Amino acid sequence: MKKTSVTTFLLAILLFVFDACSPKIPFTQAIRDKYKLTEADLKSIQFYLSEQVVLKRGEDLGREKGTDDGTLVIKSGKNLEEVVFKRNTACVINQVVDNSKVTMGFEDDPKKYLVFGSDGDPNGYYSIKALEWVKSRGKINYGDQTYYTYLNNQGVYLMFKMKSLKNVNLDQKVVKGKKL
Repeated sequence: MKKTSVTTFLLAILLFVFDACSPKIPFTQAIRDKYKLTEADLKSIQFYLSEQVVLKRGEDLGREKGTDDGTLVIKSGKNLEEVVFKRNTACVINQVVDNSKVTMGFEDDPKKYLVFGSDGDPNGYYSIKALEWVKSRGKINYGDQTYYTYLNNQGVYLMFKMKSLKNVNLDQKVVKGKKL
């Protein structure tokens, strides 16, 4: 093996090991409060989705009628649109709405965001928020469109990586004692 490929291989292993040392944990209100995270702090953290989120919307194209060789033909249809956010999709905070709610950006368009918050969550997780929830489906604005989530997206929450580094300085002096 060439020296450069060995070095590249070892570097890749080290990056994997260091990345694995920081598991993703749920982002909670308790963490935000404990570390007194400011808006600037929050905007510098990389967040991830705990589960997949699928937004769906449909537009009815209506019905058309006509005849074809003496046969009545009725055409109807829909335009369907889905936006899929896979599990572990990276996202960043666009805006801190208040002490318990944030908007998360997944694309460059600032109008395209999802809202997450801890209000109403007994664990304090920052979970996905909707304009309303009906039978476990959320009504959500994303960009200039209104979508509905698939079933059971209500429990999706934000995760992030956190390292705990401790720095202890020990100033030790060995006393030899005092003799007469």
